[in-house]
Amino acid sequence: MIIYTIEIQDGEREYTEWNYITADIQDYNDDVITDRDLLYDFFGTELEDSDCVDLEQKTKSYWIGDVIACIGKVNSITERTFRIIREYV
Repeated sequence: MIIYTIEIQDGEREYTEWNYITADIQDYNDDVITDRDLLYDFFGTELEDSDCVDLEQKTKSYWIGDVIACIGKVNSITERTFRIIREYV
């Protein structure tokens, strides 16, 4: 299981959200799952190259509606730990 953060800028306001997917962290490390895939999973919006704000950066930011978003942190998490987090968040 993968847990990840999404860094979002909405005008002058910046905030962080989090989400998870049932996948192996190695798939992310091997670029089988990309930042664009994780953003699609969170926002439900198909992203194009033209939505990318900074093509040269390793962590790409994308225009999604009225906000700019990028993936912050990506980590592996066990099912047990995830259940504990869900209780408190």
